[in-house]
Amino acid sequence: MAMDKGTTPEPDRTEAETRPAVRRFSQQAIHLVRTSQTNNLALSQMADQKASILMGATFVVFSIAVGQASQGIMPISLSVLAIFAFASAICAVMAVLPSTRGKHQHSDSRANELFFGVFSQMPEDEWIEDMLGTLGSDEAIYRAMLRDIYQNGQVMARKKYRFLGYAYRLFIAGLCTTFAVFLLERFVLN
Repeated sequence: MAMDKGTTPEPDRTEAETRPAVRRFSQQAIHLVRTSQTNNLALSQMADQKASILMGATFVVFSIAVGQASQGIMPISLSVLAIFAFASAICAVMAVLPSTRGKHQHSDSRANELFFGVFSQMPEDEWIEDMLGTLGSDEAIYRAMLRDIYQNGQVMARKKYRFLGYAYRLFIAGLCTTFAVFLLERFVLN
């Protein structure tokens, strides 16, 4: 294509059309993402604390039951309470038990490069280069933070709060069942 002197070449339209538009984010966007991340962390810590409290309570109940059983005096109601306490403790432990099973593929576009299970399987230099690439663009930073929030939320919903709910339900059911069995032992079976 011939150009006259003093004219500028026309931009290659196919390149301009295929180049993704740079997204601009509100100044409040980072506050929203950080607040969400902070709230998720607080919810995760609350779940861990609740599970820890429940584990302590169930271990005390279970220890008392084992102590009574070793003396040969084990009422049925105490056996029921011990069984429910043990099941509740197992669920509480499952809620806080860390899960890093399986290989996390850092080459996967959905891999959370902020999660230790991903970057601990990478050479340090490679992870640093990946992170520096992410830090090169605001959108990539937001994507990394949002992916971290989403995946942490998935862990809380599918694991922590699910098992914590089971643990508390079992503990409450155990208390109610123990009370009913105690009343039966005390007033009906005597």
